[in-house]
Amino acid sequence: MKSQDVLLLIKLICLEQRERLQQRLEGETAERIKHSDLYASEQWRGWEDHAEQDPPVHHDSYSVRALQASLGISKTEIASALKRCQQIGLLRVDPNNQLPRVNSKALLGFIEHGLRYVFPVKPAEIVRGIPTSFSAPVLQGTLMSGGDLIHVWPDAYGNRKGQSITPLFRTVPGAVKKDPLLYEYLALIDAIRLGNAREANLANQMLREKVLQA
Repeated sequence: MKSQDVLLLIKLICLEQRERLQQRLEGETAERIKHSDLYASEQWRGWEDHAEQDPPVHHDSYSVRALQASLGISKTEIASALKRCQQIGLLRVDPNNQLPRVNSKALLGFIEHGLRYVFPVKPAEIVRGIPTSFSAPVLQGTLMSGGDLIHVWPDAYGNRKGQSITPLFRTVPGAVKKDPLLYEYLALIDAIRLGNAREANLANQMLREKVLQA
């Protein structure tokens, strides 16, 4: 398993959640969708530019080409990641619509118990970047981390300075600018990777609630 596999799986979860939301709100106004939690584009983010958000979800949103555009991962890497995830049981193809569906419970189990060991991370030098882990908006006021320094993914358009955290995959800073929900999930995952037992447990509980109850 590679780190881009986790990024791809989280993105697919975001797409499916937005897809279900669209189905529930079918026939209602676009304004209702715009103000839902999954489309919370007006909340504070960790970058200075106003990147274009992902368009509404449809069947083509799951194509290799669309995933390449939204994640910045090459089509070859995406195809390989999809194949690997199917082989290990983290992904299946829905027989009704032929769309890739994530085994969310299995993935969450791996994130909780194995991710920090397979893809370890340590805070490094002070850089400009996008707040992640305990410093991201999703965790503001929820978790307290020791020390005054925040954690950031290095990014030229980031609006904060803090200790550099290597993201799960090099394209994460660009990908989260297109998807606020992806940003929330990856920041929570970093809190699980970086936190002590109490902090990691709280971040893990939040991630599970958001993924499984949406």
